[in-house]
Amino acid sequence: MGLLTFESKCFLRKQGLAELTALSSKIRRLHVQTSARLSKATSTTANSAYGDHLPDSPHTSHSIVGSSGWNRQRSYSTVAAGISRADFFRPNGELSHLSLKVPNIRLISYTLPLCHGASPISPRKRPSKFSSLLQLSKPRLTALIVLSSMSTYAVTPDALAVAVSEPASIFNSPLSTLLFLTAGTALTSACANALNMAREPVFDGMMSRTRARPIVRGLVSPMQAVIFAVVTGTTGALALYYGVNTEVAALAVFNIFLYAGMYTSMKRTSILNTWVGAVVGAIPPLMGWSAAGGSLADPGVWCFAGLLYAWQFPHFNALSFPVREEYKMAGYRMTAWVNPVLNARVALRYSIAMIPLCFGMWFYGVTDRYFLADSAVVNIWLVTSAVQFWKDCRGTVPLKGATASARRLFWASIWQLPAVLVLAMIHKQGLWNGMFWQTVPDEEILEELYDGDQ
Repeated sequence: MGLLTFESKCFLRKQGLAELTALSSKIRRLHVQTSARLSKATSTTANSAYGDHLPDSPHTSHSIVGSSGWNRQRSYSTVAAGISRADFFRPNGELSHLSLKVPNIRLISYTLPLCHGASPISPRKRPSKFSSLLQLSKPRLTALIVLSSMSTYAVTPDALAVAVSEPASIFNSPLSTLLFLTAGTALTSACANALNMAREPVFDGMMSRTRARPIVRGLVSPMQAVIFAVVTGTTGALALYYGVNTEVAALAVFNIFLYAGMYTSMKRTSILNTWVGAVVGAIPPLMGWSAAGGSLADPGVWCFAGLLYAWQFPHFNALSFPVREEYKMAGYRMTAWVNPVLNARVALRYSIAMIPLCFGMWFYGVTDRYFLADSAVVNIWLVTSAVQFWKDCRGTVPLKGATASARRLFWASIWQLPAVLVLAMIHKQGLWNGMFWQTVPDEEILEELYDGDQ
């Protein structure tokens, strides 16, 4: 004999009295069959698909996959199964002190599911708070953002001049600037991502790709996520302001607003949210360039920013296509389900655009001429994958094979961008001049091209 928990009541109200009666009958049958111990009793009732066995002891958590595909984390306690209609609608305060008088019957106490398919958390395997907070920052996405800002910091032509002209100290040396840039970018990115998760836990729970996020799984509350975002955002902005410069700090704060505010709100209203989100990805290169002392009026940095902007479309359009129905169910206005052919065409268009953008990086003196050949290899790979995706979406049988080609395009984008960024750093203008052989400076080649056009 025991107490009916608040979680039990939430579950009972959700499922209804009809299923409650069926569940109670089922538990009684299982109790008779297993006699002294409740272990590995399988469910045979079609109307109540609540798992495949009961545990040997109470107070343990197990995953339950129902016929609808919803996973629930459940705990077991000794509570009575005989529940009347009056008890069912009794206020929580009274119900929590209600002693039910049907002895020796175990009723499953379900925790109200937070999402469709949420992974259960065993008490013994529960992630640490630090790990849960780290997941709020989207570590892999943040790492890519930091790489994009570091790469432009490394290839900025003015970086060496700044390092030589300014007196060395702990706060204005190139190394300290790079460290402040890296830490500040990572922290502000974590802030934007945490705010995004805090605003969308219900909708994240409806999608397979986001249902494992810490707020959805109940590891972190939305308020804790907001506090985490405030701390990381403030710390990151101050690090950029005092350790780098005002311009970089302003760009970081603007990016937080753009992503957590404007982009997150537009996801449910217009397919133009993808274009706004692409601007978010184009800002970190500007931060790295400015941190190294470069001018944002330099066309070279805008080629770099354009590269990051263009990359967002083949990457996200391919990512969203296989789960387009989930986006639709969650109420997100994404091109992948609103207009799949347009989705593929946009991905192809911007994949092709990355080739002239890489050419512009050489033309404006950011990289050497060998970068053109190296970057062309990975860019052509991306374009080839985008072409196949576009063909599958507009073929004789629409969308046939498009999911497979979308996944190929997604993985091509995953490898293509880091490869181009690393190649740009390797082929920085003047980095290898005179190290192995005498080379003709690219400036002379460009002058000859310019004179030939006159």
